[in-house]
Amino acid sequence: MRLPGGRELARALAPALGHLGVRGLGLLALWALSAANDRPFSLHHWDAGWYMQIAAGGYDNVDAGMTDSFGVHHDYTAMVFFPGYPQLLGLVAPEIPGPYVWFAAALSTALGVLGAYGVVRFVRLLGGGRRAGLTAVALVAGAPMSVVYSMPYPESLLIAAVVWGLVALLERRWLLAGACAAGAGYTHPMGAPLVAVVAVAGLLAAYRGQGGGWRPALAAVAAPAGLLGYLVWVQLTSGVPGGYFAITRDGWRNDLDLSFVGWIGHTLATEREAYSVLTALLCVAAVLALVAAWRRLPWPVWVYTALTIALAIGHSGAEHDRVRQLLSAFPILVLLALWLARQRAHVAAALTAGIVTFGLWFSAYALVAQPHSI
Repeated sequence: MRLPGGRELARALAPALGHLGVRGLGLLALWALSAANDRPFSLHHWDAGWYMQIAAGGYDNVDAGMTDSFGVHHDYTAMVFFPGYPQLLGLVAPEIPGPYVWFAAALSTALGVLGAYGVVRFVRLLGGGRRAGLTAVALVAGAPMSVVYSMPYPESLLIAAVVWGLVALLERRWLLAGACAAGAGYTHPMGAPLVAVVAVAGLLAAYRGQGGGWRPALAAVAAPAGLLGYLVWVQLTSGVPGGYFAITRDGWRNDLDLSFVGWIGHTLATEREAYSVLTALLCVAAVLALVAAWRRLPWPVWVYTALTIALAIGHSGAEHDRVRQLLSAFPILVLLALWLARQRAHVAAALTAGIVTFGLWFSAYALVAQPHSI
């Protein structure tokens, strides 16, 4: 077997190195901004504590000091957090006091690398070349609130499952698409758009007899297994009427409505605080980019992105975590990378650097100045 040469090895490692390089710069920005504001550098913020405790002891052993938005702790309070990431963390990294957060951050980083290779493959399926693929990796790794890709948060696992699920869907690899959708739904509520798209695409393909035999139908059945399985488990285990939806509504003020749309308008009209204004502007930008992406993306990808943005914007609860939820709308960044790849090299490099710099600054600023942002 011939070993790869230096150039081949560099090409093979480029997505990983690109993701790790951008995330390294992101952590450096967080450290610098923390030091400048006399804040401790930490990756253990907010939901990270929930995920690590669930990973270490399961839902039954979360500390009673961990409370919901009303300062209350029930036996079922932690069930608002989906199990995919903490169970994986508990499997690969048994609890070690002190450095456990770093094991969790290392897992998130490794999952981010897996997602980076999926992004490159995804770009290729949309007609982009190597330059566009690496640009997309940088944009995704440096998006606003991408700091969670280096924290004990489930977004790295979610994005990896989604991007490989979309790749499998476009390549008509139905069993992989169904498995990825099931995994995304088991990891985070923001996995629901992929579940819906894979289920519908699988049923349409099976009905039309577009190839794959029984595989499209099986993918359609498998796609919601993770999401529905967890929701049923919560209903049976918690004993709360309404199950997961009641827990997240009554304990975390989170429900489907359009109050956030009004918040955006009010914020842009009256607010002067930087983080709130930028959050509102980024949400508006995501909607405008979705409109511009019409017919520029395959229909399953566009529908997935539309559902993701609608889910991120169309619910109540904390306003300041919406940018993190919009990370799942990464196909917009992929389209941007495809456009940048068509520009002159120095123009593309300057624009990419500027966009990534803003995203990394926003991420660091969010954690240092706005601790409720995630």
